[in-house]
Amino acid sequence: MTTIRQLIQSSPARANELFAKLIDTSESAVKTREKLFSELKDELELLASLEEQHLFPVLRKHKDLKDLVREALNDNKATRKLLTELDHTPKDTEEFGARVAELRRVFQQHVRDDKKDLLPAILKALSDEEAEVVIEGFEAGKAEIEEAKQAEAEERRAAARREREEAERVQQAAESVVQAAWAAPQAAEHAAAVAQEAVQTSLNTTSQAVKGATDQVTEMLGAVRQRNQDLTERASKNLESLVQSGASLSREMQDVSGEYLEMVQERLQRNLDGVNKLARCRSLPQLIETQGALFRENLELTLSNGRRLAEASARLADSSTRTLTAQTGQDTKRAA
Repeated sequence: MTTIRQLIQSSPARANELFAKLIDTSESAVKTREKLFSELKDELELLASLEEQHLFPVLRKHKDLKDLVREALNDNKATRKLLTELDHTPKDTEEFGARVAELRRVFQQHVRDDKKDLLPAILKALSDEEAEVVIEGFEAGKAEIEEAKQAEAEERRAAARREREEAERVQQAAESVVQAAWAAPQAAEHAAAVAQEAVQTSLNTTSQAVKGATDQVTEMLGAVRQRNQDLTERASKNLESLVQSGASLSREMQDVSGEYLEMVQERLQRNLDGVNKLARCRSLPQLIETQGALFRENLELTLSNGRRLAEASARLADSSTRTLTAQTGQDTKRAA
């Protein structure tokens, strides 16, 4: 079991080791100085805290040790002040090295005083039970600090592991983005080719459909023109007969001619409107629908005009017959 003597004499060992390493560093070893100083600061704070929490309360129970306790507290206060000053001193300067050396002298003097004055007084004044309480307090405090350090170290390792995993995920995401960026032009080129092919196919289909519709319309208009020409020839013949029949048929002929000219104009206007409608078509279904409507309208107009011409021709023929009959009758009478 650790004795009170061993406890007090062995406590400064770790701090002295850190002091030696820190003093041997150069001004350029900033990271090393920061690391060693952080460890030294923790070690000196631990020693001071253990004394103040577990040793000094027991020593205060003895009147003849109160002055030693006060001096030890002053030493701890001086040590903390120097640590604060070092904490704010740039680690790459000569000043830092000088302050570390000063702190080392103060600490070693404190250790010598403990061995010379404090330790003999403790051994003389404390009972075995009190010494055991102090030892247990020191060991429990060190164990608690050690567990806290281990937990902190584990947390740092876990944080570092999380950072690595996050970095790996970010790298994988970046690689995916890069791969997608490389693949995007090829995909876009393929999509453009497919779209161009689809558009070309659609244009070809539409062009064929429009050509077929145009041919059909042209054929239909040709048939209509032929029909109008036939009707015109027949009407001309009838008009010639009427002219030969005499001046009495001139009014009937004018009426029929006016009606015929009106039908011709209506036919031409319908054809022009139909061509404009076909030109405004923007899709194959619209073109087919418009073509069908024009075909029905032309058919209805052709039938209507045919009936009108037939009726007009019948009227002219009837009038001509009556005129010729009357004329024949007059001629017969004259001959008689």
